[in-house]
Amino acid sequence: MPDDLPEYAKTQLAFHRAFGRDLVRGVRGAALPRRGTVLDVPAGDGFYTVHLARRLHPHGRVVAADISPAYLARAREGVARHDRLAPVEFREADAYALPFDDAKFDAVWCAESLISLTDPVKALREMGRVVKPGGAVLVFEADEFHHVVLNWPVPLELAVSRATAAATRAEYGTAAALSPARKVRAWLAEAGLVTGPKRTIVADRVAPFGPALRRFLRYRFAETRALVAPHLSPESLTAYDAATDPQHPDAFLQKPDAELTCLTSLFLARRPVPA
Repeated sequence: MPDDLPEYAKTQLAFHRAFGRDLVRGVRGAALPRRGTVLDVPAGDGFYTVHLARRLHPHGRVVAADISPAYLARAREGVARHDRLAPVEFREADAYALPFDDAKFDAVWCAESLISLTDPVKALREMGRVVKPGGAVLVFEADEFHHVVLNWPVPLELAVSRATAAATRAEYGTAAALSPARKVRAWLAEAGLVTGPKRTIVADRVAPFGPALRRFLRYRFAETRALVAPHLSPESLTAYDAATDPQHPDAFLQKPDAELTCLTSLFLARRPVPA
């Protein structure tokens, strides 16, 4: 992973590879105009850009915008590997000050990004500005406490959840900082958009897990440990290390009855139409 990409980029890439066919259901079920122009912002590594362009082929168009040149380069590479896509334009852009005219787009797509924005409402207000009246702003987000649910021991799950809340509060000032999905509808309304329905994409997996899912879990376990270790008791930390070490006899990945559920929610809002 290039040094100029964020640290979480490798986990996000592994997530897309492990759950790609499920996440694509969010794109397929989204209210997108077949002949319109859709803004993907922040576009990140281009995973959703590709699938938006596939959905809009052959009549639509996608603009992929991100503040990171490294991410835009990664997105270009991803788009270039596919055919039968709608045309894609790449723009370096700040989500808080989009370089586009008012009412330029038929829809705006924002996936897995609000967690990294310090002022989500400001960014959503910009998305609302650049979408046409009546156009859709679609937000695809997760809640850290319910994003990846494992059937491991209840005491361990409770300890990790409490430690996650404590660590998040200590670092960000609120325990909900890693749970944007539970605030999306309120943020959309505060940004002046008319909120609509919510749809949750459910991905279930049962053991034995494939290589892509095992890789994602290794990255996620390591990131979670770095976050929660200072807030776990020695006993809980020992239990966590045993559960997440693939070589340990008590490892989650070794359990023949291991199960996983991944939840990601799609929120719809629209720019008001003037009376």
